[in-house]
Amino acid sequence: MKVAICSVGVAVLLLGGCRSTSPLPPTNSTDTTSIKQAKEIDWRKAGVDAQTYQLTFEQVRKDVEAGAKFYDVRSKEEYDEGRFEMTDNLPIDDLEAGKLPDLPKDTTIYVHCLKGIRSAQATKILREAGFSQVYDLGGVEEVEAIGGSLRK
Repeated sequence: MKVAICSVGVAVLLLGGCRSTSPLPPTNSTDTTSIKQAKEIDWRKAGVDAQTYQLTFEQVRKDVEAGAKFYDVRSKEEYDEGRFEMTDNLPIDDLEAGKLPDLPKDTTIYVHCLKGIRSAQATKILREAGFSQVYDLGGVEEVEAIGGSLRK
């Protein structure tokens, strides 16, 4: 019985530490607007990294203003049809072809796409290339869930 309880405890500790390999993103804001917004978010609708780190769109905006990057990895045509403010277009096809951003490896990078598939691929490519602060915000609906608004 004691062995079973200890085994379960060890498993919980091990699994709890496997959720993500990225450290917490920088927090440039503790203002009441971000705190209020975080309380109003339905985190079940947010992307995995946004859920894990309780990332709000306001925090992403402030991080980008402080030097972070926010990449839309959809095609140029999709990007031109509508995008979130402060995003740069970095199509997944370019990343897969080895065209990486010319940034310090510790730059905070947020990525999104339409449904979350390409953003997961982009996150994997960027992390494997040595970028240590990459956060997958998922698809358009998941970014909207944390406060983003698509501009057309």
